[in-house]
This record gives sequence, C-alpha cells and structure tokens, in this order.
Amino acid sequence: MRIGRAQAIIIEDNKILFGYGNIGGKLGHFFIGGGIEVGETACEAVLREVNEEINVKGKIIFEFRKEVSEKHSTFLIDIGRAQCTLGYDPEEVGLNKKWLTLQKLIWLPLRNKESFTSIDLAYFILLIEECSKRKFKPEWLMELKQLVGNKIYDKIMHSYQCLSNL
Repeated sequence: MRIGRAQAIIIEDNKILFGYGNIGGKLGHFFIGGGIEVGETACEAVLREVNEEINVKGKIIFEFRKEVSEKHSTFLIDIGRAQCTLGYDPEEVGLNKKWLTLQKLIWLPLRNKESFTSIDLAYFILLIEECSKRKFKPEWLMELKQLVGNKIYDKIMHSYQCLSNL
C-alpha cells in the first residue's frame, strides 16, 4: 500500500532529469520518483526510487516546504557527476514495454521552455522560492529563473493559488 509520492528534482549542467514513458495511456515525462510505502519516510522513499530508477545513490539537498500536488513530497537531489542508467519499477516487472511507466531517462535543457508542462513550471517556481528562502544559489538558478520568466510565474502562481483555495 502506498501513502503518497516522493519525487526527485535532479539538475546537472543546466539540464533536468526526467523519466519518460506511459502515463495513463499517453507518453510523457515525469520527475523520478514513486510511492511511499507504509513504514517508509518520504526521504527514504525518494532515495530508494532514485536508486531503483536511475541506478545512482542520491543525496538530499532539501525537501520542498510547499507542494503542487497533495500527498507529494518533492526533493532537490544531488547525484554528483554520477552516470545515470535506466533502472526499473519493481511493480512493472514483466509488463510489455509499451505499457511501462519508466521507459527511458531524458535530460531536458532548461533553455527549452516548450519542453516543460505547466506542472513542471509550477514545481520550478517552488524550487526558485525554496532556493531563495534557503539562500541556496546553484549555478543553474539563473537559467531556471529565465525559463520561468515573470509572465509565466504570475500565471502559474495565480492558478496554483486558485487550486489551493479549493
């Protein structure tokens, strides 16, 4: 039984790592992560998922204080310069490849605004806010701020506030 989702935001060389595969019958990208098992903390879950899905030992930089989706726990994860390779989801062993949630890993450059969904952008806005509050200034922060831009920031934050008020 799962009690929530733990997910990792991993950024290296101005690129963000996503899993890519079948999400509800459509192909798309998603943050590396998965279910939090009963008896497992969100921190333990995200590190386990990183290890299973990209075959790397990650290190938590911080956990987000706010979330876009209820029952989600999002973490900024450092993998150093480790080489990621496609892992697996233990719950999907034996499924036909076209139905697998995790089919490949993709690094999307932060400069490619059209590659990101509104959910991605909402998490990027939260990431910028988290970095600011923590006085954390990674080399990719300016590029992330340029990606989001003021108009997108205002639009996403308005939508996020409307959803939070429901």
